[in-house]
Amino acid sequence: MVDLERRKKLAYHLRHLVTGLISNDEFEESITDDVSFGWLPEQYYRSKDAKFDDPIIRPMLELCWCLYSDLENHKLTGKHQLSDEELKDVARIILFLNSDFEYEWPYFDRINLLLRFSFKDLLFTALTLGQHYGVKLNERKEQYEEFKNTGDQELWPFINKEQYEQQLRKQPFLRGRRPD
Repeated sequence: MVDLERRKKLAYHLRHLVTGLISNDEFEESITDDVSFGWLPEQYYRSKDAKFDDPIIRPMLELCWCLYSDLENHKLTGKHQLSDEELKDVARIILFLNSDFEYEWPYFDRINLLLRFSFKDLLFTALTLGQHYGVKLNERKEQYEEFKNTGDQELWPFINKEQYEQQLRKQPFLRGRRPD
């Protein structure tokens, strides 16, 4: 299911975040209002809506959360500015968010496994002398292998070069008259 309206809102707020027009706190406020049904990006996975949502929303929110520090209010300028490579990746992501392509990648949780552990997981890990953690880590590795073998990782979230180039031809930005 493609939710083009929410994708475009996410792309809009993400563009403003990475260009330094809004701070990380303003970004989170906008996202909770427009995209994540009141959930912060790092907590959206707990939402009932996340299970039935456009499948690109959850990984995008998790990726966005990793672009900034939530320990202080700041813009992505100066010492917090993204690298050219990160900006290139975000531009490709924004291009995808403005497409009507289905997201075809399997879900892969990029957040540190220990940050996702519940109290029960921590207790099982302690009681099994770390074996529970090892099992979860192996599950994560299998998940990554499936993810890695699905499509062209260099073009993620596009699945392949054809899809990427097709969307490039329909660019939602910089359309209009070319300068003489």
